[in-house]
Amino acid sequence: MIQKLEILDETLNKLDEINNKSFSFEKFKEVNSQIEKILIELKSNEETLKINKSSQEYINIFNNILNKIDMLETKILPKANLLASFSKSKS
Repeated sequence: MIQKLEILDETLNKLDEINNKSFSFEKFKEVNSQIEKILIELKSNEETLKINKSSQEYINIFNNILNKIDMLETKILPKANLLASFSKSKS
């Protein structure tokens, strides 16, 4: 389970890299899809997470992931919304 959380953490790092480089909506969608798959897998293992939720390692990983998600949302969401609206206006 920790491995899945670490993969999620690494995938969030990829999202940050996309944001820091030339922002690509296609790459954003691809990485976002990977994140969704990981979250679905984690959700399917929810009982295991409940059993281990008091582990300090899990708590630290979750806090790190939540902080990254918050930071990425603040940085990327405006760009993603702008690109999505621009794409709609071209079609």
